[in-house]
Amino acid sequence: MPTDENELQPNGKIWFLVILVALVFAGALYYFGKNQGVNDYQQALVTNSISSRQPRVYTVYYNTGVFSPTNIRIYVGDSVKFENDSSDPMHVTTDVNNDIPDLAGFDSTSNIPSKSSFVFTFTTAGSFGYHNELNKAERGMVIVRP
Repeated sequence: MPTDENELQPNGKIWFLVILVALVFAGALYYFGKNQGVNDYQQALVTNSISSRQPRVYTVYYNTGVFSPTNIRIYVGDSVKFENDSSDPMHVTTDVNNDIPDLAGFDSTSNIPSKSSFVFTFTTAGSFGYHNELNKAERGMVIVRP
C-alpha cells in the first residue's frame, strides 16, 4: 500500500508554530519570574499605608452597667473614649493581675459623671483588660495591634 511521503512528515509550518509557542512561554516565564519586585512594591504600598495611617479615636459607651462594645480592637497610637451614657458615675481603670496593672497609667483617676467621658491613648501593643472600679464585674478588653 503506497503512502504519500508528505503525509508522514510534519509540515514545516507546524514546527514553526510549536517553536514559537515554546519561545513565548519561555519568555513569559522569564518576564514574570523576573518581576517578583512587583510584589515587593505592593507590600511597600501596604506597609506605607499602615505606618502612615492617622491615629483614630474609638468610642466605648457605658450604660446600664455594660461597656459597649465590650471588646475593641485598635492600633498603637489610637485612642479610646469611654463615654458615660448612664445616670450613675463610673471609674475606668486597668485590670490588675498578681498586683501588676495590665497597663500602667490606664486609669480615669476619678469618677466620670453621667454624660461625661474619659479618653486614653494606647501606645503599647497588647491585650488590656479594664473594669469599672465602682463595680468590678463591669468589664471590657482593649486589644491593641502594632
